[in-house]
Amino acid sequence: MKLEGKVALVTGSAHRVGRVIALQLAQEGADIVVHYGGSAEAARQTVAEIEAMGRRTLLVQADMGNWQEAQQVGRKALAYFGKVDILVNNASSFVGAPYLDSTEAQFDASMNVNLKGPYAISQVIGKAMMDGEGGNIINITDEGAFYPSKTYTAHAISKAGLLALTHAQTLILGPKVRVNAICPGPILKPPDYSDERWEAIRHSNPLNALGSAEQVGEIILFLVTGPQFINGDCIMLEGGHMWKREF
Repeated sequence: MKLEGKVALVTGSAHRVGRVIALQLAQEGADIVVHYGGSAEAARQTVAEIEAMGRRTLLVQADMGNWQEAQQVGRKALAYFGKVDILVNNASSFVGAPYLDSTEAQFDASMNVNLKGPYAISQVIGKAMMDGEGGNIINITDEGAFYPSKTYTAHAISKAGLLALTHAQTLILGPKVRVNAICPGPILKPPDYSDERWEAIRHSNPLNALGSAEQVGEIILFLVTGPQFINGDCIMLEGGHMWKREF
């Protein structure tokens, strides 16, 4: 197992993409800090599946949009395991609001979880990594970081900010800490999408394909166990969608 003896902290790992990432890292031998915001039952199920593999877990609840709570997640992880080798900033807020009609509350809801939370927790974990044996931080952004949305404007700006944070962390936390981002496109059907609407997105990229949450986990494993010269990068997981767009 490639990650035996390692500790991974995955924010937003109760369900959906975060859950898949946590399970894949556990399958490779890592002990897991499972963080959740409000999905307590789903988080406990994720913990049960990880522990069934023989891995150690720590379950932590926190509002990742709150600076103090986000930092406390990192402190609890370090106090329990003594280290964190891999931090995956996956927790995300999806608040849809057209720019001209959006409110301050909607703006804050996007910025707090998508940008302030990763900024705050990475301060704690990044410093511990620099003081220890190093590690990897991986920020999960999305296509909004590269081209904004008319209906998810604040969300897109927050993800662009997360990509900028990735680049800043690369400069600040090296050479012991490598920082990269992953930019997924259509990988998991939103809860409010019909099957027909989701399948229609298949044709939005040159591959005429949809991605999967498992592929995000595979990229994370590649980044933490593969070539150590990959740093400050953003790996696109969107089937070449950006090249099919009409500008």
